[in-house]
Amino acid sequence: MKIGRNEPCWCGSGVKYKKCHLGRAKQSAIGKEQIHKTLNSFNSKKCCSAPSSLHGECTTKIIKAHSVSKSSSLKEIAVNGHVLTTFRAKYDFSKSSKITPKSVGINQASTFTGFCSRHDNELFSAIEDEPFDSSEYHCFLVAYRAVARELFTKEAASNVFGLLKDLDKGKSLAHQVKIQEISKHFSGNNDLTMGDLSYIKAKLDNMLLSKNYDGLEHIVFELNYAPSVMASAVLGSEIDFNGGVLQTPSSDQNDIPDYLSINSFASQGHGYIVISWLSEHSTCSKKLITQLLKKESISNSLAMFMFALIENIYMCPAWWERLGEELQNYVCDVYSQGVSKHTDVDVLVSVPDIKIAPVSKWITVNCESFAL
Repeated sequence: MKIGRNEPCWCGSGVKYKKCHLGRAKQSAIGKEQIHKTLNSFNSKKCCSAPSSLHGECTTKIIKAHSVSKSSSLKEIAVNGHVLTTFRAKYDFSKSSKITPKSVGINQASTFTGFCSRHDNELFSAIEDEPFDSSEYHCFLVAYRAVARELFTKEAASNVFGLLKDLDKGKSLAHQVKIQEISKHFSGNNDLTMGDLSYIKAKLDNMLLSKNYDGLEHIVFELNYAPSVMASAVLGSEIDFNGGVLQTPSSDQNDIPDYLSINSFASQGHGYIVISWLSEHSTCSKKLITQLLKKESISNSLAMFMFALIENIYMCPAWWERLGEELQNYVCDVYSQGVSKHTDVDVLVSVPDIKIAPVSKWITVNCESFAL
């Protein structure tokens, strides 16, 4: 590869070759200390995710906010104050590419430093201090917190992807090319998702400030008791419940796929799974839900949906033990797919009976009922 010193670098950085990859193979490799420092910075980001117009009211204390409530939800499924998680950021991939659950205390589970103490209390007291009532306001709040957490996480990950581009120092040209390809793939996807989530968050910010939640639609599944699997996430699913491709995201930052949020939690001893989406994202969201409502077990299908596509997920240790080795391995295989390859499109077609909690009824909020 022959490139002039003053020509743009081959890696696509936009910087001249002489100031970018010239002599990169002779540079000192990034040390473990720097790698650990950058990885730790993922957990050091602190900000308030309230609408920017409210930032003048923020307190200086940024707290560890729970995306899945500790008091009303995690305590319901904890054993000795601990739940199980498969959250990838807490996993050591140097040992195995297959993810298995690990124990985490409920004080640390599902936390993110994404709200100041004032706004965490003021914005979410209605669902933290009162029973969940499936109203459009309560549904909005669980969706808003999920979106805030997801955007916060993607922004925090940017520093990690910035380090990835420098991991080719001291490597051969062939290794440099491979590392840059991997870096572009992950950082590019992260940047696209950040743009999508920023767009959605801005929409929800306007709803919050205007107290008009009509632009957000929901379906609420009420469960007989607290679900053994709890989660909070926002995603643009590419697979559906019939083994088909639901949508194919593009690399155009202006072409936003249909996103939905999913929140599985408990309130006053009852269980809930709330799926929410912007009205403009109805095409794929409603198709997915129509398929879901025709499944033999809605709760089992939703559980596998969460395991296949969500990392911010928490499980009851006693429930996990009752599954037995065969089902445990199945669940771990489904979750681990996203680490080394895309999730199989047919993973949601036929699901095992894992009994997270049976659905007693479902209702729609701000949208028409689904014709089955």
